[in-house]
Amino acid sequence: MMNLSTAGEWIAWAGIVLPLAALAWSAVFYTLARRREVQHQEYQRFFQIMDHLGLSGASIASKMAAAYELRKYPEYTDVIVNICEKAQIEGVAADMLKEEMLATAQYLKALK
Repeated sequence: MMNLSTAGEWIAWAGIVLPLAALAWSAVFYTLARRREVQHQEYQRFFQIMDHLGLSGASIASKMAAAYELRKYPEYTDVIVNICEKAQIEGVAADMLKEEMLATAQYLKALK
């Protein structure tokens, strides 16, 4: 049992605790900064996928894959469901893309 009755004991205790506290503080801030960085990267990826869905020259197959990929972003459920349900899709194989988008909307609704 540590008594801390002398100045030397206090200095020894502080010599252990203060560096550990500084290390813990640094770890917390590093983790928070890294989490914000990852969230920003996910945000950017989400918008890249949405841009791909809107491209006029992209293949239906790649747009179907993009619609499926949107299922990884449940934090954007409201906007994804809105877009998937209201999208006006024209062209060859438009029904396939519309089915995939509706399946994505149903999947995200089921998560709520």
